Amino acid sequence: MPVIPQPALIRVVLDDPDRRAQLCSLFFGAGFRVIQQPLPPQLLDLIDPEPRPEAADLVLLQLPSASHPMADTQALVQRWRSANTKVLLLLLADGAGERERAALLEAGADAVVLEPVGSLELIARCKALLRRVSRLPLRPLAFGPRVLEAAWLQLFQDECRVLADGVDVALTPREFRLLEYFMLHPGRVLSRDQLIAQVWGADYRGKAKSVDVHVWWLRHKLDRPELPSLFVTVRGLGYRFAPPVSQ
Repeated sequence: MPVIPQPALIRVVLDDPDRRAQLCSLFFGAGFRVIQQPLPPQLLDLIDPEPRPEAADLVLLQLPSASHPMADTQALVQRWRSANTKVLLLLLADGAGERERAALLEAGADAVVLEPVGSLELIARCKALLRRVSRLPLRPLAFGPRVLEAAWLQLFQDECRVLADGVDVALTPREFRLLEYFMLHPGRVLSRDQLIAQVWGADYRGKAKSVDVHVWWLRHKLDRPELPSLFVTVRGLGYRFAPPVSQ
């Protein structure tokens, strides 16, 4: 059987869990596979001593930062490039001047993008980098609003807004990201650990029970009383988003 190529894998590495979750949702919505993690105390821990089978195609780092200044960032980029010439490295630099950005590019970064950056521009830059190394087919970028639809729900990704039967529903930021992740993976069984990693972030230290509480609120706000829940409990495994085929 022919091998079907998978979407490019992007590794998002930021300290801010809310910004990290926002970027993960952005890349998921653009059709990428995504993994995420906070910045480690020692930046050199980001460099894998040996290539992994599931190595990312592109790594996005928010550097330099308050905890990791320019000198540390430049040293990481130099070591990164000497250890791995294949993985693309994109830096989100908040406030870096032209001289600093040039130094990071000279050290081996594939791109340095100043924050704040728009969603469309960031996706386009990632796609352009991936195309250079033939890891992404050439496809036009959609400029319309990104909307997920299922059953009676509409989720506007760029506006962080949800409609149920055409009526605005007030969701907390985490409820919104959890619903978005469910809608991006309809029919799949998602474990609590998986949901925590992708919605709460890898640095979350609370209880897995938080997932159950947030699913309860989504059911309360979005389900129709006369129909089975959109959020099905799969005993011993997690949850599945199961919108009906017809309303």
